[in-house]
Amino acid sequence: MIRKAFQIMGHMMVEGKLFQSLFLMLCRFVTGILRVIYNVIIKVIRIVFRILAKIFWYPDQALAILARRMMAKRTPVKDQIMFLTFQGDYTCNPKYIAEQLIREGCSYRMIWDVKTAIPTSDYPLELNFVKHNTYEFYKELAASKVIIENTNIVERLYAYKKKDQYLIQTWHGSLGIKRLDGDVVMGFSWKRLAKRCQKNVDLLLSNSDFETEVFRTAYWGDVPSVMVGHARNDILFCRDEKEIARVRKKVFKYLQLPQDTKLFLYAPTHRDDVDENYEALNYRIIKEALEERFGGTWQIVIRLHNRLKKESQMWLNNLPTYVSDATFYEDMQELLLCTDAGLTDYSSWIFDYVLSGKPAFIIELGLEDYENSRGFYYPIETTPFPIAKNSKELAKRIKEFDAEKYAKDKETFLKARGCMEDGHAAERISKEIAKLMEK
Repeated sequence: MIRKAFQIMGHMMVEGKLFQSLFLMLCRFVTGILRVIYNVIIKVIRIVFRILAKIFWYPDQALAILARRMMAKRTPVKDQIMFLTFQGDYTCNPKYIAEQLIREGCSYRMIWDVKTAIPTSDYPLELNFVKHNTYEFYKELAASKVIIENTNIVERLYAYKKKDQYLIQTWHGSLGIKRLDGDVVMGFSWKRLAKRCQKNVDLLLSNSDFETEVFRTAYWGDVPSVMVGHARNDILFCRDEKEIARVRKKVFKYLQLPQDTKLFLYAPTHRDDVDENYEALNYRIIKEALEERFGGTWQIVIRLHNRLKKESQMWLNNLPTYVSDATFYEDMQELLLCTDAGLTDYSSWIFDYVLSGKPAFIIELGLEDYENSRGFYYPIETTPFPIAKNSKELAKRIKEFDAEKYAKDKETFLKARGCMEDGHAAERISKEIAKLMEK
């Protein structure tokens, strides 16, 4: 009897555990179903809100554009020049044009568009500031006789430009291998933007036969262009020891490095369809290769694209001591002046840097994907830069770097594209601005 009782109790325990397991499985299943339903509801709500936002965005934008247009028509044009950069910083062609005008004793009022609440750069005292996309911004824009930009800023804002105003497009890259947006997208929105570019831009600044043709096909069609060079590249021809010392002091102070350190700049391009970390390199073997080939103590400096500033704080927060993050350093050209050798995948800055004659290399990261998504104007093998597929190959290319061959390949490359840069672009651009101001 006792034995039978224990058997019954045992069965009950087993059955209890089985029920408990089944209950837990049921709970998990129901929880999973509820989670799926919740996620679907959240997605539907987000889609609905996006649709509503789009619906209300168009009339809101239309009213804003109309208001800007009316204000612009009522605002008289003055003898003033306005500078805009997509970075919102004191940098690129507009910076070096402004500084040339200041050196010449320009009497015109000059306005600089900033995206931060308070300007943080070493702006000259001669500049006046206005916060981007504010009422004051559009008021100054409407009053400026000459407007200088380094990408399609005015056009994307649908800002109204009057007949007695002149818009100069300086662009922010030159001789670059990667195709511009206009040569890639070719959709309805591109056609509308291209139409605004062709209507609003009065003068394109080019540095080569190659670039002039790229500008024509990408956005601007038959807009007049002048081959005067890019003001931002004048610094790469600088022979003023005091100016070089000033810039070096500024850059090395930012990097917190002694000035006898040699810099190897790694600045990759942005990717249109990739929203993830850049492909990190083996910096140790690169540093060793640089010191073996060129001597001295080398520091690797990483500068991610302007669009990845926020991401850089997370991606580059655990670097070795011999690697620095310069993503937030505002002026790329100042970095280039201080850089002893450089590396990119497909960014156009290297085609500015080549003018310096200093060593530069290309690393093929996701080449096939990039060719399919963005594409190139010419084969990457036709550039003067030694090419590597990974860090190990890059170290080998550095060790085998042939300075004499590189110099010859550089001259062949620049000649083939009809490049005319000579360090005096800002002076020529100043004369073009004077012609427009006198109209």
